[in-house]
Amino acid sequence: MKEDAEHVTLARITRPRGNKGEVAAENLSDGLRYFTQGGEVQAVLPDRTALELRIDRAWEHKGRLVLKFEGFDTISDAERLRFAELRVRKDALEPLPQGEYYADDLIGCRMVDQDSCRELGTVVDVYEPPGGVLLFSVEDSDGKELLVPFAKEICREVDIESRRIAVSLPAGMEDLKA
Repeated sequence: MKEDAEHVTLARITRPRGNKGEVAAENLSDGLRYFTQGGEVQAVLPDRTALELRIDRAWEHKGRLVLKFEGFDTISDAERLRFAELRVRKDALEPLPQGEYYADDLIGCRMVDQDSCRELGTVVDVYEPPGGVLLFSVEDSDGKELLVPFAKEICREVDIESRRIAVSLPAGMEDLKA
């Protein structure tokens, strides 16, 4: 999902967890620093409705973020949040160390071959499947998707200001487009 002008997506809710209104989420940020008790996030539901939520509790469990929001106390309440994206205001973000990026900063970047400068497509999403390696979903001009791991050996240069990622793809990887 692309960011709006004022917010950045830091997590995606996957499902309800437990019977007291908790949800499991894919954490797109580093740790729990943006998910503290009393902190506020914006939940953007699949129908594009935005809700302002206050965090009651947050913790990590088996590689997932678990969140409990004030006023969400049942499984039915939590079910309303399924597949929502959690955002915070950009002005609340801390600067990241060199070489680290917010997922929303990567979405929309052009991916180019480092050697030939040939454009491979545009990053349309960023995934973090179990195992901790980020994957770029790159869509080419024909609408075909290529998943590219965000690894130093492949992603050689990331230039957020120019909206460009230079890559050196392993032989045959481009043939895996779907």
